[in-house]
Amino acid sequence: MSSEDHRFAALVRLFLKGLATIIPIALTLIIVFWLAGIAEDSFGSMIQFVLPDSFYIRGMGLVLGIVLVILIGLLSQVYLFRKLIDFGEAILDRMPVVKSVFRATKDFVEYFAGDKGEKFNQVVLVRHPSGYSLLGFITREDFSSLPFGQDGEVAVYLPLSYQIAGYMLFVPKDWCEPVDMPFEDAVRLILTAGMTRRS
Repeated sequence: MSSEDHRFAALVRLFLKGLATIIPIALTLIIVFWLAGIAEDSFGSMIQFVLPDSFYIRGMGLVLGIVLVILIGLLSQVYLFRKLIDFGEAILDRMPVVKSVFRATKDFVEYFAGDKGEKFNQVVLVRHPSGYSLLGFITREDFSSLPFGQDGEVAVYLPLSYQIAGYMLFVPKDWCEPVDMPFEDAVRLILTAGMTRRS
């Protein structure tokens, strides 16, 4: 290989390293600014409707959105407000098509943000008797409310690499070996197909 080819290969490697550095940061910032923009546009127009234009400062909509979310979180602990939320959820839960989307979204959000989220964040290595192993997360151990699932079984979620999808398996509990790894690190390891360099 000539010296020019070496220089070109070195430039390509540097370019790829630059992309690897920039892309995660850029995508994170794009998503954050996109969500902030939605909050600013939505709540900012409400503020402008109430306040004179001379009082409005860009960013007040975002601040109002954050305050409202915190306020709803506080109110959700009040019995009467909780009953109103339950009533609204009951209506959504009876609507065809809508109820499927609502239940899936609610379960997903509650799993990662709910009070019981940490209980099911156990990272396990599922060792199949045939010899292969899969990294996953125990999501359920009690099947008393379901028409399936046996004593001694657990539900394990196995995410697929590079996409928001995965498999949910019912396996004997003794197939699962607890792994001393933070939940976030395990998610990153799986979603990057093991190519992450951070443990």
